[in-house]
This record gives sequence, structure tokens and C-alpha cells, in this order.
Amino acid sequence: MPRSSELSDFEKGIIIRYHKCVRSLRDISTDLKYPKSTVAYVIKKWKVSGDCRNVARVGRPTTLGDRDRRVLTREIRKNRTQPMALIREEFQQASWYCFNEYHP
Repeated sequence: MPRSSELSDFEKGIIIRYHKCVRSLRDISTDLKYPKSTVAYVIKKWKVSGDCRNVARVGRPTTLGDRDRRVLTREIRKNRTQPMALIREEFQQASWYCFNEYHP
């Protein structure tokens, strides 16, 4: 398993199910092909908190939502040679989003 990947809630549930069936860490890790340390961590977290779901990440919220992004791409595709100022005006009229003059 790559170092940066994260187990899904489903995969963690499978590990917990194996543990409830009284399987050893070694058996679980060889059957599911996860490192033994990962299996031990998931089981320990489940025993302590009773839950092993992934927590939501913190960070800055996205500037544009899915709908606004679709509106913007539609406005750009209408006429690809329009200057940015006209695209900005049309987008603001279509989506109620306010861009600065110097938006990157």
C-alpha cells in the first residue's frame, strides 16, 4: 500500500469485521494485503473511540461551487476570444458571484 493513501471507511470496516471474528493481526494483514501496523492502528482506534471513520479535512473553502464552475466554463466556451472583462461581467450577471478586478 502506498505511503500516502488512506483507507476508506469500507476497508476499515472489513478490518474490524475480521477482528470481531477473532482473527490475528498477521492473518488480517496477509488476507487483506495491508501492513500490520495499519491493521493494528485501525483496531486500536476502533477500540478506543468506538468509531474509525475518516475525519473531514480542514482548510479554506472553495471559491467557486460546482454550479458556478459550470456557468463559468459555459460563458468561456460561448466565445473564446472575448476579453476577460466581458467574461467577468457575464459571469457576475449569471451567477451572483463578485470577482475583483485583479482576480488571479
